[in-house]
Amino acid sequence: MFGIDDLGAFALILARTSGWAATVPIFGRSSSSGTGRLGLALALAVFMSSVLPDTEAPEGLLAFAVVAAGQATYGLILGWLVGLVLTAFEVAGSAVDLFSGFSASSILDPNTGNQNAVMARMFSLFFSVALFVTNAHLVVIGAFLQSFRSTPPTQIPVLDENGVAAVGDALAAMLLTALEIGAPLLGALLLTEVSLALAARFTPQANIFMLGLSVKALVTFSMLGTVLVMLPFYAERLVEHAIVLGRVFG
Repeated sequence: MFGIDDLGAFALILARTSGWAATVPIFGRSSSSGTGRLGLALALAVFMSSVLPDTEAPEGLLAFAVVAAGQATYGLILGWLVGLVLTAFEVAGSAVDLFSGFSASSILDPNTGNQNAVMARMFSLFFSVALFVTNAHLVVIGAFLQSFRSTPPTQIPVLDENGVAAVGDALAAMLLTALEIGAPLLGALLLTEVSLALAARFTPQANIFMLGLSVKALVTFSMLGTVLVMLPFYAERLVEHAIVLGRVFG
């Protein structure tokens, strides 16, 4: 049976897990129901309350409310940082959509809640599959649970100068990885644009714009397999960046 102190500590743990479950990719996106996210937060909170040493909740309602709000904010930041790094797949797909002309057909992506075109939605879906196939989702959850050992639920971490530099490095790595993911397709589309420009120069009477849409679509689908083969490798790399970034706040 939980005592009053136990319930207070459990509430602080639940505040952090709820914030994390609300923003972390896959679990916190619009494709997941609120009930599912709440169930995940409760399950993680029950597990951590059973393995963490006894923790005394702050005395006084105001002090407890401040710490609880800090834990919820901490969880939101951890989940948001993981999602920020892992959006490299969506960025790569958006770049391919832009250069291939598919961006003209942007619609709501139910997996991310954003307005994305064909390739951005496909890359996001393949990332979700790769995340579970490679068991990377367990690594993400494990790294989050480790934050309770480095930062107890009664403490709120402070980001120092080294932490700011680590965040900048992680964001730069995300952008670089996004370029690497789409590099084969973007390179092929660049050569296609050059070829179409030369064709327009020597045959001005041809409708190169309409022809270019079909040619770029053909090139995109022809080179797509080259990119998809490497997606699990990039998913593992991005998960490592997300874990390192999360430890900065730990």
